[in-house]
Parts: sequence; C-alpha cells; structure tokens
Amino acid sequence: MSCTISVGFGLQCKDGIGGIKKIYLNAHDLFAGQLTIDGTTQEVSASASTSKVFEFILPKSTGSFTEEVASSVENGTIFYTQTVTASFHKLSYQRRKQLELIAKNRLFVIVLDNNDNYWVVGYEDGAEVTAASTMTGTAKGDMNGYTITFTSDSKNKAYRIEDGVFASDFSIDTTPLV
Repeated sequence: MSCTISVGFGLQCKDGIGGIKKIYLNAHDLFAGQLTIDGTTQEVSASASTSKVFEFILPKSTGSFTEEVASSVENGTIFYTQTVTASFHKLSYQRRKQLELIAKNRLFVIVLDNNDNYWVVGYEDGAEVTAASTMTGTAKGDMNGYTITFTSDSKNKAYRIEDGVFASDFSIDTTPLV
C-alpha cells in the first residue's frame, strides 16, 4: 500500500446530519471473509454470505457511531477504534434476554446512519459489547430501557457498503421483538 497523499479536500456543502437510524447484527463468524472490498474505493461491493442480519431500529437521536485513530509514533503502528452506542426504550424480559445473547457474542455490526450510509463495524475481528446499562429512570420523563455499546479495534477504517449492495446482497430479518 502506498502512503502517498493523492488529493486534498474542498469545502463541502452543509447537507450532512448526525446520528444513526438502525443497526444490524449477527455473529461475526458467519461473515468472516465473506465481503468483497473494492481495491480502489475501499467500499464493500458484494457479500458472499447468505446469513441474515437482524434489524434493530433505534429511537430518534439515541445512537451514534464514532471511529478514532490510535497511533504509536514509537512503534510505527496505527489502528482504528470503532464504537457504536444504541439505546432501546422499554424494559421487558424479551429484550433483556436478547441483549444478554448479543453481549455473549463476537459480532458483525452494520450501522445505517442518518445520511443513508451503511458502515461495517468489526469486519476483521468482530465487535464486542463493552458496556451495557439497564435503567428505569427516576422522573416520569426519564428513559426506561437499555443502552448498549459495541467496540471494535481494526487495522482499517470502517468500510462503507456501496449503494444498493446492502439491500441486494444481505438477508435482512426485520421481524421485531415485542
């Protein structure tokens, strides 16, 4: 890989928004090595896996995806920490049990952001649940539900899935848990 800088950035239009709409999850081992990464764009251009991903819809303004670079000048290393945080309203035994199963897995996570971009988190080594909270709230207007955090350390930045590939190449289970 060449480390030669090839282009600069211009000032962009102010048309992007923050936050995420949905996440899609399943066990990492079902997807390991199953994505085709375009060598030029570094985007996911196809998926060979027929495994399904499960859809989790987030309440508005309750989820985020961040990616931070970790670099060691002394060791000549660089990696990226990808973090997804999601909240789900309403405590129930069904949700508690499903979140417990999720926490016990190494995961393949796809994030749909509010700009309709799909991002793959945990592609190389999987993502892990690194924090989870169950809360009843104190006041009547407080959140009653769950917040969960997924973290992955990766040698590459999160891959974006090319437009149209997610809908055509992934099996999506949209059956909601009550």
